[in-house]
Amino acid sequence: MNDVSREVYRIVGETLRVPPGELRPDLPIRAIPNAESIKMLTVILKVEKQFDVEIPDEATFGIETVGQFDELVQMLAAERAAANAR
Repeated sequence: MNDVSREVYRIVGETLRVPPGELRPDLPIRAIPNAESIKMLTVILKVEKQFDVEIPDEATFGIETVGQFDELVQMLAAERAAANAR
């Protein structure tokens, strides 16, 4: 797990009050008891601020698992880093 993933899992776990050991890449977000829409919006806003990225609304609708969310954030963070390196 890289630094971006660790931070994504930390934010998801803290915001949704899920113990770190229970978060797995294949865990469906809908299966997390505290993952109602307002909490998920908070997760997205925290991640956007932490990594200075913007998660497109349409991208969030296709996300089903914690791992898919992590992959999306990693891709956006890598794109941001590449743009900043220019």
